Amino acid sequence: VVANLLHCIKRCDLEIAGLASSAYVAGISALVEDEQELGAACIDMGGGATGLSIFMKKHMIYSDSVRLGGDHVTADISQGLQVPMATAERIKTFYGGVVATGMDDRDMIEVGGDTGDWEHDRRTVSRAELIGIMRPRVEEILEEVRARLDAAGFEHLPSQQIVLTGGGSQIPGLDGLATKILGQQVRLGRPMRVQGLPQAATGPAFAASVGLCLFAAHPQDEWWDFDIPAEKYPARSFRRAVKWFKDNW
Repeated sequence: VVANLLHCIKRCDLEIAGLASSAYVAGISALVEDEQELGAACIDMGGGATGLSIFMKKHMIYSDSVRLGGDHVTADISQGLQVPMATAERIKTFYGGVVATGMDDRDMIEVGGDTGDWEHDRRTVSRAELIGIMRPRVEEILEEVRARLDAAGFEHLPSQQIVLTGGGSQIPGLDGLATKILGQQVRLGRPMRVQGLPQAATGPAFAASVGLCLFAAHPQDEWWDFDIPAEKYPARSFRRAVKWFKDNW
């Protein structure tokens, strides 16, 4: 996937300045100083994958990923309720959760739709049913994360704080469920160290984006000055660059 992205960028006559792991940049954005120093894990729950990074002495010492994320939860809702992905995403965003209460059986959600079938488009489901669809997939993601943490020896760190970031971490009740499965103190992480962010960009979903800005402002040699073999991606002529600007600007 990375090679394909690099190839597309080169075809646009642009150069790669550096590469950064989303789990790493989310960690430098959402972890406080003590967590980075004493040891903490950042779990960045994205759409297609969940990234994991472990910090110690203010350096990332371990990184991994789970090929499951929020999009898989949305797909489960889409299949379970027989609705389009866009509708499933809306239902997950407004009504989703992973911890059911006694009120959820009576809390009805209008599914909606535009199939032309009146009965199908006016269906309602209980929030308890929605939680029953979402929770198994979220548990699967957290179980995979726990396996990665165990393999990395996370339990031997002086501090074992776990910080959840990413859009998928905003599911109500996820922090409590993560505490039960991971067996550690869990909190939601928000982007820090950048003043004046708009309100819409202060949530966990923007931790990686803000961290990428911090990373670009303070590059490290091992991640920066990324070079692509010339024989694989030959340089484009100046004439082609001019043509690209004429076609796209």
